[in-house]
Parts: sequence; C-alpha cells; structure tokens
Amino acid sequence: MELEVLWQRVTVNARTCARCGDTGLNVRRAVDELEKLLAPHGVAVQLVEKPLPPFAVAESNRVFLGGQPLEDILGAQVLMNHCQSCCDLLGAQIDCRVLRLGGRDYEELPSELVVQAGMQVAKKMWPELF
Repeated sequence: MELEVLWQRVTVNARTCARCGDTGLNVRRAVDELEKLLAPHGVAVQLVEKPLPPFAVAESNRVFLGGQPLEDILGAQVLMNHCQSCCDLLGAQIDCRVLRLGGRDYEELPSELVVQAGMQVAKKMWPELF
C-alpha cells in the first residue's frame, strides 16, 4: 500500500517562486511525518514533484494526496492574489493560488494541513488499518 503525495509548481530554469518554494519545504516535512504515522500501518508514502511550464500558475502550488487535491480533501476555497516572486520569475504581473480554510488564507501550504489531508485520505483508502 502506498500513498502518493504530488506537489506541483511552475518552474523556470529549475527555479520556482518563493511561495511555491516554501510549500515545497513544508510538503517534504509533511511527507516525513506521514511516513512516521503510516509506516506502522503498512502504508508507504511516495513524494512526486512535478514541475509545470511557465504561466501554468492556476495549477501551481498544488498538492494532491492519493490523487485528490488537498483543497477538496479539506474543503478549502481556492483564491488568487498577487505574487511578486512569480512576477519576478516570469517577468509579468501574476496572481497565484491561495487557499482559504477556517477563515485563514494560506499562500504557502503548511505541513500540518498536508499531514491532516494525508491522514484523511489514508483512513478512507484503507479503513481496515485504522
């Protein structure tokens, strides 16, 4: 049994914006935590990092767990706001994805939300293990 965690972000010359970079660090931390939580149940965790082409910002800074978007798992609203780092990276005025959950906006996704979503997905995929 394996839970795939997919993180995708726009890249230019192997670089991404600061917002996506911070999400990436948090996703890696979350994968480490999910591995600790799920290994005793026989579930492995695989991180897949997917670079996107420039101007695919509507799909950038997204995390999927078991094929499901994090925003759907947690019931978050998707918004867009100005990202100067993307503007600098892409050379154009760019708005990036933001998640609103529980009255709070998240420009970078915190590891706690990724872990929470991962555990929800694992419990749905393998209820007999929990």
